[in-house]
Amino acid sequence: MCIDIVALNISNITAGAEFTILGDFLEGEVKYMPIHAERRKYQRCDSIICKAQMSIDEKRWVISELVDLSAGGLSFASSNSSFNEGCKVYFNLYVYNMLSEFNIKLEGSIIRIDRNNSKRLYSVKFENINKYQQVQLDELVKSKITICDRHNGRVFEEEHSIFLFPKLSPRTNRIRLRNYK
Repeated sequence: MCIDIVALNISNITAGAEFTILGDFLEGEVKYMPIHAERRKYQRCDSIICKAQMSIDEKRWVISELVDLSAGGLSFASSNSSFNEGCKVYFNLYVYNMLSEFNIKLEGSIIRIDRNNSKRLYSVKFENINKYQQVQLDELVKSKITICDRHNGRVFEEEHSIFLFPKLSPRTNRIRLRNYK
């Protein structure tokens, strides 16, 4: 028996999630959400905290225009390349922030393709990422979001503290040090 449903709207009031299921259902049939409709597990931020190189064969690397980044995946834009869903891609992320700089090598698969003017926007889900890399990326994204919130939406790449010390002659330093003994 086929149940003909045009659209079934399901709301989860506690989580505030809404989505629509389209299609036909057979009695007793279980349907799963497609991969691109999964709820996000990690926070996302724009890609100011890193630069990326991308490859499909790990031999030829090109600089990629990152749109956003999370511990579970990333989005990038391309106007001159064409990839298919499910295509495996490799990334070399050069992460830089106020405290450190390091590289992370990641691999993933393209799960969604969107068009934006003359560019294609690709969403990638990381695969074979270890927990250390995931936590590292998650902490970077959270720190970036915290900095944005703290400065009312303005992003500061670096914060500087300037200390001014008066120049003292060696004789003056000895006198001051004797007074503290």
